[in-house]
Amino acid sequence: MTKQNFKILLLLSLLLICLPTLAEQEDSTGTQAEQENTQAPILEQFQFGSYGRVSVGSDLFGGTGRQVRIIAHPPRLLEAPYAEIDLSYTHLVKSTGTTFHTQFTLALGEKLFHMTGDFEADLAIRNLYLQVRNPFIEGLNIWAGSRMYRGDDIYLLDFWPLDEQNTVGGGAAYFFGATNLRLHVGMNRLEDLFQTQTIVVPGDEIGTREVLFMDRQRTIVTLRGEHNFSLGESLKLKTVLYGESHTLPPGTRLTQDDREENLPSDLGWLIGSEISLYGFGDGNHINFYLRYAAGLAAYDEMAIPHGLNNEKKASGASEILLALSGNYEIDDQLGMLVGSYARYFVDADPNVYDRNDAWEVGLAVRPAWYVTEHFHLIGEANLQYLRPNGLSPETGIHEKPLAFELGIMPSLSLGKGSYSRPQLRLIYAVTFLNDAALHTFAPDDPQRNRSVRHYLGVGVEWWFHSSRY
Repeated sequence: MTKQNFKILLLLSLLLICLPTLAEQEDSTGTQAEQENTQAPILEQFQFGSYGRVSVGSDLFGGTGRQVRIIAHPPRLLEAPYAEIDLSYTHLVKSTGTTFHTQFTLALGEKLFHMTGDFEADLAIRNLYLQVRNPFIEGLNIWAGSRMYRGDDIYLLDFWPLDEQNTVGGGAAYFFGATNLRLHVGMNRLEDLFQTQTIVVPGDEIGTREVLFMDRQRTIVTLRGEHNFSLGESLKLKTVLYGESHTLPPGTRLTQDDREENLPSDLGWLIGSEISLYGFGDGNHINFYLRYAAGLAAYDEMAIPHGLNNEKKASGASEILLALSGNYEIDDQLGMLVGSYARYFVDADPNVYDRNDAWEVGLAVRPAWYVTEHFHLIGEANLQYLRPNGLSPETGIHEKPLAFELGIMPSLSLGKGSYSRPQLRLIYAVTFLNDAALHTFAPDDPQRNRSVRHYLGVGVEWWFHSSRY
């Protein structure tokens, strides 16, 4: 049995042990509350939550149905399997009003045993932190650990366009009235020769040992301010200002011929804003996003910067992004989800006709008819568009990849609403690709010859008490 499998079995065993005990505690607490006819504050609470999705389908040619991906954030209609298990424990100190909250989130990737025959699983720890609420003054929160630190998302594109950090660090937030301020400082370090290098050196005695020769942590500081305005009885307007700074220290690594190569320090910054209108119906909202990033911050913190300048730095790289998401439901009968973004990215190298410099557009629209409380008829139309600045090295012309997809999903859902989950779906989708989109596949890839892609399958998605949303 591998170490990964042992960890999974251990976690599941703990769940089986804890959950029945928790249920007994809740039943006991409820009975006591009924007897005393009081609503005493909860002093201790254990909570289990989860997010998950699984889909499987055929391309109608005997092969596995696949998502087409030609932009950074494609529509999620045919996303790969993924799940998160959330365990949290909250302790309220009644005498001081201070709350201690611990959060643990284990993620499982798309590597399912049934599709590989391999018992190895893709595991990641997404949250592992402690947050203390009201430690000194009312409205103050302080936390430290490993955390997915996020704002609002574009659901149909599975994308957080403004604030999404995956770092190990800490932060503080202060809530006062309709306003809150949040400061976060975190670090990350990827196992890549851009940030780390391990080499083998002679040991103290006969033999060798490994040492960490290069160690460069990226430090990210974020500052977020939010204010909510009341525009009427229920209508609300949320405004957000957001900023990031990224720094990377210098480093030295060994080349294959044992020469020392110096990597310079680097930095970047990002500024963005969000305006959201909500409260005009249960679950209805519309969010607008705008952000600009320069230098190191133009690259995702979980990615290795590419297209560096002659000094091996990200100076000169930039990104501008506009995005919109929304949901509108009418009389518990019809619903409409929308998600879109447009992004222009320029890398740091001096080549102005670089194919890495490009506009990209993602758009998805998902109408729904709530036929009954649990049976919904859902459709989707989505589009991916890429316009690189450079010419295609294969054809020598300016190609613009485009993919357009139509889907229909009869679904069984917990209740009415665009965000009602869990949900079980029958999925049929057809995707149309132009010649430029086909050229994004490798020449020997059989998928390159299919300008029309079919998908027929089933899928499920759920969330409850999830830290993901």
